[in-house]
Amino acid sequence: MKYVIMSLWALTLVGISSVARAESIALVDTQLVLTQSIVGKAARSNLEGRVKKAQAKLAQSKSDFDKQRGELEKQAAVLSGTALEAKKEALGKKQLELQRLYQDTQEELAKANEQELVKVIKEIQAVVNDLAKERKYTFVFEKDRQTVLYSSDRIDISSEVVKILDKKKVAL
Repeated sequence: MKYVIMSLWALTLVGISSVARAESIALVDTQLVLTQSIVGKAARSNLEGRVKKAQAKLAQSKSDFDKQRGELEKQAAVLSGTALEAKKEALGKKQLELQRLYQDTQEELAKANEQELVKVIKEIQAVVNDLAKERKYTFVFEKDRQTVLYSSDRIDISSEVVKILDKKKVAL
């Protein structure tokens, strides 16, 4: 009988300690914070502005190329063989330049996206670290739908992180 009572007492203690440990865990949905916070929205807006400028530049370059190609097609019948070849060669170079411009623009925008994302993630990380220290969380995990199959809303601090980030941004 003594062993049964001691076993029940031990199981109760294990249950209480596991609940206490579970309460020291929190989750943050970084994607949600990125889309809902002022900082995340500003980063997205900044990047969208850069994309629009790049698209306008690319559209202008393509328009210029198309115009030159159209002029060459019109002049093809009246140009001499060497002049036609020279114009085709020049147009080919323009086409390569246009392709390089597209590639460079894509790389530049990808780099800009990465830089914006890194800045915002650092701000999120700082807020999460402060919250974790303040509330004495043992672990704060990123809420990822591929990794976390279920979590209680009780431990999700994403909305609090958004509020804190917004307060910091408004205070500036």
